[in-house]
Amino acid sequence: MSVYLSGCQLTLCHEQEFLFFACLYAYSDCPILGAADSIHLGDTIPTLSRTYYNYRYLYPESDGQVVEPVYLNGYRWSSGYSAGISVLYNYAPGWSVSSGIWFQQLSLRQTRQPVAGPGSVSLHNRVIRFPLLLNYYSSTQRLSPYFSLGVFVDLPITSRVVVTRDGESTQYLRLKPTPRPIFHGFVGIGVRYKLNDRYTLMAQPAWVYKFGQLGGATTYDTSFELSILTQLAYTF
Repeated sequence: MSVYLSGCQLTLCHEQEFLFFACLYAYSDCPILGAADSIHLGDTIPTLSRTYYNYRYLYPESDGQVVEPVYLNGYRWSSGYSAGISVLYNYAPGWSVSSGIWFQQLSLRQTRQPVAGPGSVSLHNRVIRFPLLLNYYSSTQRLSPYFSLGVFVDLPITSRVVVTRDGESTQYLRLKPTPRPIFHGFVGIGVRYKLNDRYTLMAQPAWVYKFGQLGGATTYDTSFELSILTQLAYTF
C-alpha cells in the first residue's frame, strides 16, 4: 500500500483553502499513513477546462449589495489547479488502484454585460473531488510507460464571484452550488521513471470528460479538462 499527495500551485488566495491544505498535510504524520510502503508527493500544472454554457444565468448571494446575475453562453475556457491526498494499493506486479480526496478550483473571467457597465466578472468554481483510478506500468525498467483510467466524483462547494466595476468598489460574492455529485471520466497516459531505490517520478498528460450531474439534466454543461499530472514517490 502507498499514499500520495496530489496538488498544484501552492499560492493560496483564501483562508479556507489554506486551512484545507494544512489539514491534508497534517495527516501525513498519522500512524495509519505512516505504515505505507511509500509516500507519493505530486502536483499538476494548471488545468485547462473548456465548457459549453447554454444560456446560463447564475445568481450570487448579494449580502445586502445590489448585484447583477452572471450570464454565460457559448464556450468558455477556465484555468485552475487540483490538490489532495490519496491511497494507492498495489495488488499485482505493475497494477494498482487509488482513491482519495482532492480540492479543485477552476476560474474564468469575462467582461460585464453592457447594461451593467464597464468592468469584469471572475467566477471561481470549486469542488471536492473523489478520484477512483486503475493504474498500470508495463516494465520494471528505470523508464516505463504509465497509464491510468478511472472516474472522478465531484461535490460542488461554494464558489467565489469577483466583480470589478470601473469607478466603483470591487464586489466579492458567494455562489451557492447545487448539492448533487458530478461524474467525470479520466484517462492519463505518461511515463514512470525510477530515479533510485527511494524516489520514482511519474508524469501523465491527462484528459477528463464530464458525464453530468446526478439529477441535473436540465442544467448540464458539456465540459472537458486537460492537464499534466506529475508525482514524485518516496519509498521507505
